Amino acid sequence: MELSPEAAVVMFAVSNIAGPLLTQLLSRRSTKAEAAVEQVPVLQQRLNALEEQESASSQVPLLVQRMETVVEGVNEIKTELRVVREHDSLLRLMEQRVRALEVWRAEVVPKLDRSVSETHLLMGERNARQLQHSANLVEPLKVARPTP
Repeated sequence: MELSPEAAVVMFAVSNIAGPLLTQLLSRRSTKAEAAVEQVPVLQQRLNALEEQESASSQVPLLVQRMETVVEGVNEIKTELRVVREHDSLLRLMEQRVRALEVWRAEVVPKLDRSVSETHLLMGERNARQLQHSANLVEPLKVARPTP
């Protein structure tokens, strides 16, 4: 394959123009590649920092969930304590009422015993009077009627 002189001149001209352009493009590409290689550790550090932030942010919800369960437990304990206080106050009120009834009973029982004994005496006297009255009524009837 023979080249014509015009083709050789064109190839020479193109090689003189294209050669430096090509070497310049290749040198730029290699500088960019070298710069990218130098930035790899910096980018790696940024990536690690982002991963740590993401893991820290993913741990926060777990901590928040734990705190929420603790808060729920505290609220349940508070309601149970409130119920216990209410029961305690009711128990104290009932104890006061029982003591008042015991004091009243201690005062009333002797009075009731005395009233019962007096009533028995009175009833006994009444029964005795009724028997006497009945006997008095029967005696005149016996006298009026002759016995056979």
